[in-house]
Amino acid sequence: MMDRPLHRREFLGVLGGAAATGAVFLLPEPLGDLFRPGKAEAALRGMSFPVNEPMAGRILAAARARGADFADLYCETRVVTRITLADGRIESCEQGVYAGTGVRAMDDDRTGYAFADSFEEAPLLSAARDAAAIASTGGWGRSAFSFRRPSPGSIVRVRRPFDEVSVEERISWLRRIDATARAADPSIQVVNLEYNDEMQRFLVATTDGAWAEDLLPNMYLRINVVALKNGHRGLGNERISFRMGAEQMDGDAPERGAREAARMAIAMCEAGDSPAGEMPVVLGAGGGVLFHEAVGHGLEADAVCRGTSMFAGRIGEKVASDRVSVIDAGSLPNLRGSYNYDDEGQPPQRSVLIENGILRGFMNDRTTARRLKVPRTGNGRRQSYRFPPIPRMSNTFLAEGTDTVEEIIQSTRSGIYARVLGGGEVDTTTGNFTFGILEAYRIESGKVGAPVRGATLVGNGPETMKRIDRVAADQKFWNGTCGKGQWVPVTSGAPTLRISAMTVGGSGQA
Repeated sequence: MMDRPLHRREFLGVLGGAAATGAVFLLPEPLGDLFRPGKAEAALRGMSFPVNEPMAGRILAAARARGADFADLYCETRVVTRITLADGRIESCEQGVYAGTGVRAMDDDRTGYAFADSFEEAPLLSAARDAAAIASTGGWGRSAFSFRRPSPGSIVRVRRPFDEVSVEERISWLRRIDATARAADPSIQVVNLEYNDEMQRFLVATTDGAWAEDLLPNMYLRINVVALKNGHRGLGNERISFRMGAEQMDGDAPERGAREAARMAIAMCEAGDSPAGEMPVVLGAGGGVLFHEAVGHGLEADAVCRGTSMFAGRIGEKVASDRVSVIDAGSLPNLRGSYNYDDEGQPPQRSVLIENGILRGFMNDRTTARRLKVPRTGNGRRQSYRFPPIPRMSNTFLAEGTDTVEEIIQSTRSGIYARVLGGGEVDTTTGNFTFGILEAYRIESGKVGAPVRGATLVGNGPETMKRIDRVAADQKFWNGTCGKGQWVPVTSGAPTLRISAMTVGGSGQA
């Protein structure tokens, strides 16, 4: 790697002795001199935003100058590294910095938002005036502000920041994964890896006096493996992602991920056709993505305010079985969906959304909390400074029960064991969904039997929640990225559980 400053548009050289392409993303001024290979995150960690309190006060005053009763600004710098490996070769390697500021003005139910790819005062004042014009109902807002600076949170901590890791070391992780997966069995034919890490620094300043700054690491590694045995193809998938630095790849973490993806691919080479019909389904630990999609979005308060949530107007009603409690907690240490402050400067909290089947509340940002006249829950999140915050899930999970996995399987005479879920389609208004299953097995006479392929789960989220009759104590989390007009990192959790009856799609005999 080069040790001199990279100029804008300069190409990143071939790395690690393999064919690779790469690029440096364009940097908004005045950050063009910031980026040095391997040192960008170090600069970011030591950098204070050039938006100080007096300047922030002037920008916020401009945002309120036409009558808005609240305004905030959000400064962000994000340093990103992306690497892909396919067929044993590094296909691409990119590093870059994104930076800019968003300004929001709010007055009753009107919100104005504008952004600038800059930290300089003139373009930020222009953005503030644009936001003010959108939100304006006339009048003049307060022009003097004082800020309080809380101590940084400790939910997300970094022991080994990514700036201490060379690109060559990152590539070595991928090569270890590739070698371990291929060594697992001669049937392994394809190993594809997608790697992304980032260091994000942000500042939130508000007209009610909040001033919150934070540094958030993140890494996402997707391992895709294909096996071919006796003419049958099997797919395996594993993800590694935490709000941690490079320490999450210490020890044999790369090898463990590779072995799990290879195990799944090899197992599914032996799969027969899935049975079809209505039957009990045992959902393996980590299957919370189904509930994230089928009911989680209905618990985000913007859907409630629009009247598009199936849970609107039902606080205090029974919406699930007694065994179901659903919680959102951005305060769980180091999970992918965790943070010390949300993107409105609010500390996250543990929000009980459903308690023993009873609907208790929703996930709120500042806007929806105003409209519903409830406290904020620390769920105001955004994709970047180019987007306003909206209510989003963080770490959303079904709470553990008291059953054991063995008891659940043994008490199920026949059905499907959905060990790992795949992608799906969900109507977030009704909760109707269809989900594929990456790894599934028959349950026969209370035992896990032969693997099956082509299984899908078809149902309705609220109805499925009412049919959960057994819940184990083996919580596991699934790491993902959630799209709702904006993309944000999330975690979905669930222990092993049983749904008493569910429609399973497949081409085999029941």
